Amino acid sequence: MDLQRRSFIGKAAAIGALASTGLSRNSQAAMTSQTLPPPDPEVLTASRCSFGVTSDMLRQIRRMGRKKWLRRQLNWKSIDDSALEEQLHRQTPTIYMSIRELAKIESNFRVANQLNQATLLRAMFSHRQLYEVMVEFWSNHFSIYHRDGPVSVLKTVDDREVIRPHALGNFRKLLHASSKSPAMLLYLDNHTNVAGTPNENYARELMELHTLGVDGGYTETDVQEVARCFTGWALGREGRKDVGQFRFYPERHDQGEKTVLGHHIPPQGGIRDGEQVIDILAGHPSTARFISTKLARHFISDSPPAELIERMSKIFLGTDGDIRALLEEILFSEEFLTSADEKLKRPIDFILGALRVSASGVQRQSYSALVNYLLALGQIPFDWVPPDGYPDTAAYWISTNGMLNRWNFASSLSGSRLPGISIDYAALCGNSTIPGDIVDTLTARLLHRPLREEHRHRFIEFLAGGNETNLALSIAETEERVPALIGLMLSSPYFQYR
Repeated sequence: MDLQRRSFIGKAAAIGALASTGLSRNSQAAMTSQTLPPPDPEVLTASRCSFGVTSDMLRQIRRMGRKKWLRRQLNWKSIDDSALEEQLHRQTPTIYMSIRELAKIESNFRVANQLNQATLLRAMFSHRQLYEVMVEFWSNHFSIYHRDGPVSVLKTVDDREVIRPHALGNFRKLLHASSKSPAMLLYLDNHTNVAGTPNENYARELMELHTLGVDGGYTETDVQEVARCFTGWALGREGRKDVGQFRFYPERHDQGEKTVLGHHIPPQGGIRDGEQVIDILAGHPSTARFISTKLARHFISDSPPAELIERMSKIFLGTDGDIRALLEEILFSEEFLTSADEKLKRPIDFILGALRVSASGVQRQSYSALVNYLLALGQIPFDWVPPDGYPDTAAYWISTNGMLNRWNFASSLSGSRLPGISIDYAALCGNSTIPGDIVDTLTARLLHRPLREEHRHRFIEFLAGGNETNLALSIAETEERVPALIGLMLSSPYFQYR
């Protein structure tokens, strides 16, 4: 049955306690682990380390054990994803093209669009789920808006050659790679940074957003000195073999001596000036704390525990920024295991997570529909204009309009109104027609966590339509009410947190 928005919202209100805890700024505190039965550690792990819990993933975690599964995910190259990559070669060939090949494509929009599509497909279907989570994390940390001229093309190369190779590697190497990324050089204007008239954009964001943090202890003089160190860092010009690639121009570089954060940088250093700055910043205690805090915020809570951040900062400095070691400290910690429902799903987590638990088929034509909903909810990959990246706290994403758009998506998905996406309702319900059995089966397959008894009763009551709840539903009743129930479950607080 094609439910209208008003009908859907009215039915959502009918389940009382769940609807009354809708996502609003005032009710955020009420929807925490103190009000909902917490998921078990395996579900919590799958939820935080993927773009959506699936029954297959949970079976794998329980069979292998949580820590062994996590270590396998951290060793991402050992996981075969060749089938997905073959699909991407066919559907999104531009993500594998060289700069020269990309430059021959007339439409920058096509290149940017295929990177978006490949990013969503990888997040939905990759077996390397934790790796894809970290690719998204670092893409957001080194945020580049890719709808801006040549950056639309160069971001594809940045994704392939900067972010993805280092997402579970070493922060120092990642920072070095980002500093020479043609997309970053253009996006933050360092290609215009020359001796005598230095451009400070990249220098400022390098310290404020990429390393030290806004309170990291640098001064305006440090910004000026760092900008001088990066003069001459640009791209190869038209007509050269290295067009569109990183190139250092010695004649544009400020060869004078500099001082950055108390470190003396001698004259005539050339390209080594900027590289030395990267090394200074990568090993700075403020960077260790800033990166540790962002990681803990992403995986633990919006206000991560100070003790955990302190431990992570020491690991960061002791391992030269080993990302896997930092994640092990987070994911194997007691703080992680006791943090259920402390992270609201951002739009991309919510939408992809809903697809991963419910859809039996997702076709290529579904991409535009997904993008429209991501646009409505405010989180399309690489589409955040300022360089600070999408917010990673609930306060930004919680609003009446945001909740309504989540409900709209859940309604369209559960009602099979998204092109190219299908749901096998009978299989999802275990081929049962008994309301209580259907609710229990959908709870296990969609929510992967226990319900409070009063919430379970309200779901059963809704599905039974006010009749005796132990009676089997007719075919017509099943076809009408099961899709609506799926939408309600995906709209409920039980599904809104990870």
